[in-house]
Amino acid sequence: MTIISISAPEELLQRFDQVLASKGFRSRSDAVREAMRTFVDEAEWDSTEGENQIVITMIYDELGPRGELSVLQHRYEEIQMMLHLHLEKGQCMEVFIARGPNTRLREILGKIRKVKGVRSIRFISTSRAGG
Repeated sequence: MTIISISAPEELLQRFDQVLASKGFRSRSDAVREAMRTFVDEAEWDSTEGENQIVITMIYDELGPRGELSVLQHRYEEIQMMLHLHLEKGQCMEVFIARGPNTRLREILGKIRKVKGVRSIRFISTSRAGG
């Protein structure tokens, strides 16, 4: 582990301390490491090179596109897991967990966006590199 030192305006540091306490971090170091990981993950996702893991959630009407989403799971070996949840008011949630080259993961997202009946798509990505 390497020790670093940073400078920050007092007001920003106070706000940072409030947030880290509310999120349950044990220390500033833990919170800064998490912020650094997020920063790196976002930069690597923006890159056309490299590989990532991605969690994709979709909301759709119960009588919607489940079959089309299942076809995607079989078409893309990068999709490692698929979870189906019944929500209230006749809505469903589908969760895909995938890993692979950024280009293929973006392709999967593009295909999902074209599926008729999907109301909402959200995703988070994390780089394969640990730390």
